[in-house]
Amino acid sequence: MTTARAHAGAALLGEDIYVVGGGSASGPRSLTEVYDTIGDIWRADVALPVGLEQFGMAASGERIYVAGGYAAGGTREAPTLEESAATWVFDRAGGGWRGVAPMPAPRVGLSLVAAGGKLYALGGRGADAGRVFIYDPAEDRWTVAKANMPAPRGGAAIVALGSEIYVIGGLENRAPTARVDILDTETGAWRIGPSLPLPREGHVAAVLDGKIHVTGGQSLSPPRTFADHFVLDGGIWVRAAPLPTPRHAAIAAAMGRKLFVIGGSPGAGVFTVFTQTDAVDIYVSGK
Repeated sequence: MTTARAHAGAALLGEDIYVVGGGSASGPRSLTEVYDTIGDIWRADVALPVGLEQFGMAASGERIYVAGGYAAGGTREAPTLEESAATWVFDRAGGGWRGVAPMPAPRVGLSLVAAGGKLYALGGRGADAGRVFIYDPAEDRWTVAKANMPAPRGGAAIVALGSEIYVIGGLENRAPTARVDILDTETGAWRIGPSLPLPREGHVAAVLDGKIHVTGGQSLSPPRTFADHFVLDGGIWVRAAPLPTPRHAAIAAAMGRKLFVIGGSPGAGVFTVFTQTDAVDIYVSGK
């Protein structure tokens, strides 16, 4: 990338990966950059109306949605971080961002996942972090799922595979967990999935060749980041080639046979903001 950053958001539209927001020493960014996976080049695009970090981001149809996170507030002399419930949509044809219906409550560190024509906001931190918010783009309306997340937590890697959403690892009771919970979006029911081989938080996940890939992450005691790469294949986690650059707070996107891991930080905990990376690592499936 042209700008190093962690805690950003990413979404795939066609052959382009949109990377938005992220943290910095001076506060959340509003910057939007686009990676052309065919031309192997970055370009700038329309910035967010407000700086954001630790938010949820997903593509649905030809649009990109961003929800929640920490928003930049205050003044230049006295900047603040404000928990946000705002939802923004980017229409590539329209060429800009606009606000739509906000989430029912602010949420930080959440994931936004597209499944069945709707968007699911899951995980994160806050008093209501166990609730699952569901956005209907056709009606511009949020609702709250009947069933809460069985084990609310932040720092999880959350990804959709078909009609199911996997909540993988995360920080539970202030400690990394290997737990995997699976939401069936058709029935609204939760079930337990196969646990990760090792507890993780701050890692990323994406679906490649119909398999869930999980990589990176951090621990805080002691502070360190990881390069481990696990693949859920037939209900069993197996190891794959590790990340060249160990890090957490990165973003991931998959296209064709390639898994892109972008940005993040090789420094854990309080060192995150000072060690952000512009690295783009690409894993190519052997299938």
